[in-house]
Amino acid sequence: MEVGPLPVSGRATVASYTVNRQPWIPGFPPPYVVALVELAEEPDVRLMTNIVDVAAGAVAIGMAVDVFFEQWGDVWVPLFRPAGQPA
Repeated sequence: MEVGPLPVSGRATVASYTVNRQPWIPGFPPPYVVALVELAEEPDVRLMTNIVDVAAGAVAIGMAVDVFFEQWGDVWVPLFRPAGQPA
């Protein structure tokens, strides 16, 4: 089996999640969602990420989400929001 980078659509599905209600990270106020998402093209490939632009109580397993990237210092971080949200 060959392993290497391939382009993907950025679409994913929430496989699991938790809602953090503790203020662990300065500048990242709770509540926030930490999720495991499955990529649409490769369901066996999962990413740990945050689900944003939605109330924590509205996130659900099976929810369709789309990736976008946010720059934090020198790094571009992949975050996900409900599918169909404006870019």
